[in-house]
Amino acid sequence: MLAWRRESNQQSLTSSRQYVTGHDDDGEKYGGKKVEQVLVNMKAIGACVVARWYGGTMLGQVRFAHIENCASEAVRQWSNHIGEQQAKKRKVEEEVVEKGKLVKALAKRDQSISVLRALAVEKEKLAKDATEVGDSVAGGMNSQVIIVDATRDTVPPPSRPEPSSQTGIDYDSMPVERLRALDKARDATLAFLLKRINKAESELSEAANAREEKQKSQPS
Repeated sequence: MLAWRRESNQQSLTSSRQYVTGHDDDGEKYGGKKVEQVLVNMKAIGACVVARWYGGTMLGQVRFAHIENCASEAVRQWSNHIGEQQAKKRKVEEEVVEKGKLVKALAKRDQSISVLRALAVEKEKLAKDATEVGDSVAGGMNSQVIIVDATRDTVPPPSRPEPSSQTGIDYDSMPVERLRALDKARDATLAFLLKRINKAESELSEAANAREEKQKSQPS
């Protein structure tokens, strides 16, 4: 028993969609119509076939209930399948958008890490020199403290030329899961470098304060 329901090609005077339905009993009188009614009630678009064979017992009118139940279950399974396919498609589309954002974000973080790493090395060297050499170095660097905003991806570069953002890593070829992990790792690296810079600046400030205290304690 076959039934179908599809959108009509005829234009309607209203904005509502029109549908064309039909059926084929194939020898089971009223059977195809029952399947057609299932498609209409469930607002399904497509075709449905229900097969029935004689099992040795006359079912009477109850056979139509079996036909309707079989058709309804077929439509439900089809609807679930379509829903799963649409969900997968949406997930793929969302991952494509997310991947594009992650690739751009990682490129910016790599550039920031390069700048911060160089700045951390410079600050730590100055702090070490201030400790080892004495007041002359510490006092000279007291006015060159650079404040870095940890909430920003792009860090203001120091006075020297900015390093290249090209790291040689092909992010475009990586899956989204890998990019997510790298994004978290880059954030951790940025936080670690900022701590190094803050520690070095604190040591420079302490050296400068020590110099001022020493100058105040010396007789005029």
